[in-house]
Amino acid sequence: MPALVTIKTSNVVGELAVAKSFLESNGIYCFLKDELTYQVHPFAIGGVKLQVREDEAQRAVDLLIEGGFVRKEDFEIPPSSKMIMKLYERIKKLFGGK
Repeated sequence: MPALVTIKTSNVVGELAVAKSFLESNGIYCFLKDELTYQVHPFAIGGVKLQVREDEAQRAVDLLIEGGFVRKEDFEIPPSSKMIMKLYERIKKLFGGK
């Protein structure tokens, strides 16, 4: 079985349950990681994670965007992170890193 990857995290379990149901109705296998732990000790584990098979992740994300559960921007790298990555590459070259 392919590895599971997290495509959405939330502290609102009901929101993820609806998204999970939506994906399952479209033939995507889903799992809510840390759902029971969250019920016992909320906020200690970073929320509940909606996971799908790695080979179905892109299709699942596309469906969530289409269904209005997430925005496309949620999966884009922020400009500030891109700037940091460029700066890191420059520093690495400066010190002879490969």
